[in-house]
Amino acid sequence: MNAKKKDDFAVDTGGVSALLTGLSGRFGPEVPGQPHPDGTTADRHDGTTAPEPAAAPKAPKPSKYTILFDQDDALVFDGLALELRRQVGRPVDKSEIVRALVHLAARPGPVADRLADVLDRRTAT
Repeated sequence: MNAKKKDDFAVDTGGVSALLTGLSGRFGPEVPGQPHPDGTTADRHDGTTAPEPAAAPKAPKPSKYTILFDQDDALVFDGLALELRRQVGRPVDKSEIVRALVHLAARPGPVADRLADVLDRRTAT
C-alpha cells in the first residue's frame, strides 16, 4: 500500500539546474595546476584580483624584567597604582606606571634630577 500522507509534498528543482548553468558562464575555465581559491580574495569582473593589503609592521617583542620590592616599597607602589587609577578614571597597569616613569626619568629635567638625588643618597649610606 503506497498511500500518500497529508504532510508529503513534492519540490520541483528543474529551475535550479538552469540557474546554475547560467551562472557557470561567468567563471573562466579551470586550468591544470591552477591554485584552489582560498576565499580570501574575490575575483573582479575583469578576472584580476585586488592587491594584497600591506602587512602592518610587527611591534618589537617587549623585554621582560622582574622587580623585587621589600614590603614597604610594595605597599607604596600599590598605593601609587590605586591613586593613579582614581585620578585618570580607568584601570592602570603597574607595568604602564613603570614604563611612564622610565620615560619621564629619561628626559632632562626635574624628574631626572630628583631621581639622581634620591639614588645618590641611597648609595652614599
